[in-house]
Amino acid sequence: MLSRKLLVVALLWTRAVVVSFSFTSDNPSLTLNSLVTLLAAQNQVEERGLVKVYENAFNPSACEMLHHLAVEHYERTNDGSSMFTRPPYNSRPLTPLENAMDSALTAMGDNTKLVEYWSRDAYMNVDAHADIDEVMLEEEEKIRCPLIGHVLYLEVKDGIRGPTCVFPDVLTGWALNEQDKKNNEKELVIVPAVQGRVLRFPGSAMHAVPHPAHRWLLSKEEQKALREKEENCEKDADDDNDDEWLDEDDDDEIERSVLLFNTWADEEPGPQGVNGDIATGALPEGIELSKEDAAAFLKSQEEQFLADWEDDYGKGYRAIRCNLFSEWETVDIQDMKQACSLFDSTCLETVNVSLMGTKKRRLYPKQYAALQGPIKQIDAALREASKVSSVRLQIDD
Repeated sequence: MLSRKLLVVALLWTRAVVVSFSFTSDNPSLTLNSLVTLLAAQNQVEERGLVKVYENAFNPSACEMLHHLAVEHYERTNDGSSMFTRPPYNSRPLTPLENAMDSALTAMGDNTKLVEYWSRDAYMNVDAHADIDEVMLEEEEKIRCPLIGHVLYLEVKDGIRGPTCVFPDVLTGWALNEQDKKNNEKELVIVPAVQGRVLRFPGSAMHAVPHPAHRWLLSKEEQKALREKEENCEKDADDDNDDEWLDEDDDDEIERSVLLFNTWADEEPGPQGVNGDIATGALPEGIELSKEDAAAFLKSQEEQFLADWEDDYGKGYRAIRCNLFSEWETVDIQDMKQACSLFDSTCLETVNVSLMGTKKRRLYPKQYAALQGPIKQIDAALREASKVSSVRLQIDD
């Protein structure tokens, strides 16, 4: 009988990809189903390219309405996240926010059923990570990732540089793929935040939002000092009861508003602990009702929210959709013109990528991953307003 590790390698070999996995307590195991899911994700990604960026996916007025709907959604949920099943498989109606995501997925030819989503309307630092089933990691110490990840940029304040950085060939965790050690390189795709733009990438790919944009170009000591300052500011904010300071409805304070949504494999359940939006009649976690009471609750919730949305956004609120796909523009990912070769260590400098979470989450013993690259070109790409760039970085650890 094949050992577990050999079976994994055999499965991956059928996809003409050789990857070695370490099944140790420091490097949590993946279920066989999760590996199959990763392979299914790879099939989709191969058809569409590892990373896709689309311009003009949503018009400005739609983005503005979706921003306000996303804020409302965040306020009525426990952790800001929800999940829905797409038509024609849904048993509950879709909210205007969900209809908009469904329209974008349909335009991109994505037929998956389950969608997890959340939003963020503040420009804050997000360390490099892969989106996962958080409950599964906590309770079973296993990693499970979505199929495809998406970022829809809703509002971007003038002058703000809030790029999303994607490592498309670093899947699930930083050190999971032993093939990296042979290649000694990692690709970084830098995607500036532009209103109406959609970013699509492998669901298991590590990604981040460095804040400030040049954060990774600081030394580890400088980053640690910056993190301490940010944590102190957060504590001060928690103690601040100034209503004017806390007014999230002030559009002048919106720097970067995004809607993030992941599709999950049809043959598996969605992420544990993520429920439907109560606006669609989904029951809050821990509440059980009879079939008749649940139906009445669904009707009352739907009527209430539909009336509120019509008052706020007019009768056309249900028609918030993406632009026709023929109007979308595929953004070219431009290979960064490097002033020196990765083999010439004399002109490379260190890029310190901060990683999210514990060792079991990041699958790496250190909080920072050191890479070598052309700093001047990377700095320019991180400060770029629109152009999407790709660069190969040399592993320095």
